[in-house]
Amino acid sequence: MRRYIALLLSILCVLSMAGCGRNTTHEIKIRIPAGSTEAFVYSDEEISPLGRKITIYSGEGLGDTEVVLLTVHVKEENAYEPTYLTPGMPVKMDVEKGAWFKIGVSVQNPTDTDKIVSVEVKGIQVRIE
Repeated sequence: MRRYIALLLSILCVLSMAGCGRNTTHEIKIRIPAGSTEAFVYSDEEISPLGRKITIYSGEGLGDTEVVLLTVHVKEENAYEPTYLTPGMPVKMDVEKGAWFKIGVSVQNPTDTDKIVSVEVKGIQVRIE
């Protein structure tokens, strides 16, 4: 009887560990400074793709806008063109695996207070600048 209980507990432990995959979706916050009229404002966090594609979702405070990747550290020089992002319709982008980028959004802020918006990105790891 003890063997069956030990076997059952071992199986439960293995199954619980198998279900604990690495979370590769992260919310990236971007601060839009008061009075900003810049074409793109970039995140402080840097992202690195785990594969050759990432998926970007519109997050909190973000409407229809353009999103672009700013290269920080890459092996291959590629031009990353702005892509249109709309809430409810994620964007998939081809990227260099292992490179580091900042995410930029085209949001102006004519008010006198900073504004925080976010995007959710799937298939990445994150580090602080």
